[in-house]
Amino acid sequence: MKIINSIWFATLVPALLGFGLTALCVRGFEFYGWSLFLGLPVAVSFLSAFCTSYRRQVSFGSAYWTSAISLLVLGGFILVLALDGLICVLMASPLAFVLALIGAFAGRAFGSSCGGGIRSSLPLLLVFLLPGLVGFDHATVSPPPLRQVTTRVVINAPIDRVWQTVIAFPKITAPVDGIFRCGIAYPIEARIDGTGVGAIRHCIFSTGPFVEPITRWDEPTLLAFDVSESPPPMKELSFYEELDAPHLHGHMASERGQFRLIEQDGKVLLEGTTWYKHSLAPQWYWGPISDYMIHRIHERVLNHIKKTAE
Repeated sequence: MKIINSIWFATLVPALLGFGLTALCVRGFEFYGWSLFLGLPVAVSFLSAFCTSYRRQVSFGSAYWTSAISLLVLGGFILVLALDGLICVLMASPLAFVLALIGAFAGRAFGSSCGGGIRSSLPLLLVFLLPGLVGFDHATVSPPPLRQVTTRVVINAPIDRVWQTVIAFPKITAPVDGIFRCGIAYPIEARIDGTGVGAIRHCIFSTGPFVEPITRWDEPTLLAFDVSESPPPMKELSFYEELDAPHLHGHMASERGQFRLIEQDGKVLLEGTTWYKHSLAPQWYWGPISDYMIHRIHERVLNHIKKTAE
């Protein structure tokens, strides 16, 4: 019992089990579902709190902080063993630490009231059920919804000049700041081959080019395009020079986009819209994060167009 109650056992063992489950999701299934981002933090914190409070009374604070340390150790394993990068771990952390409140509460209650026998083996049963939970999640996943992000800027310039800047803008000279300094892909410049429907626009990002076949060319008010090729959405921060995490390939992809120009009192209202999908669950958590990332990309492009046209 003393071994189970020790902080080393209560933090390391749940973290190792959590790492195995993470590896199954990320490398085995290449899948980022609710079992990973919801089930895993609850399970790790439950097991950690259970060990801490096994057949003894401890405060909820002690049980929770042991669970939080176990999650931190899990994050360390993920980084050191190159399962994923720092940015992904940091973005998932707020949700994980909130869910740890649930796991720690249940684990503490279960552990302190555990009298041995069959009931003591139930947490072990949970460990064996977790891979099945991942498999069920993977088998029953629904197609991700199409998300839409629109950003606007007012430009004090003739609409024809704004249009010419929209279809192909020069290199952005504004310094890289905010989320872009953390590895999120950012736009650099755009060029176009041809004119009208069927022309190919190339929007160059820090991680590679977007290839955008033009589908509508209503000069000078609407430019719409599909996205036939897209680069990774970010470059992960890692101990290793090249970290090729599965979520960098196809799990967040633009489908199409458009620029709409509207004349208003001698000025131009420029709207940039992106339609995209991402397969990270839950959508209610990851959706606002990815929407914000795309909004910041829009802002960088639109503000550059504004500066160039004016």
